[in-house]
Amino acid sequence: MRKGRQKGQTKAKSVISDPLMAPYKILVEEDQYVLLDGKDIPQGYYSSLDSAINKVSRNIIANKKLTYDLSEYVKDYNVIKNQIQNV
Repeated sequence: MRKGRQKGQTKAKSVISDPLMAPYKILVEEDQYVLLDGKDIPQGYYSSLDSAINKVSRNIIANKKLTYDLSEYVKDYNVIKNQIQNV
């Protein structure tokens, strides 16, 4: 017996795309969330939406290329994460 999907069967997918997360998008599949960059290249696979949002927040901060002390980083990280979650 072969495992996997039958030939021609595809996964159900939805896309979460928001200007606050740009250039990232989250692809919602049946059993996972896939983080895509601006070129639709997968950046990670997550079992929860919260984990995918955490990764987006870290990437947005990293792309700013600023120098932070710990308290500034945590504050900026939480601001970005809360903006995305409270839409």
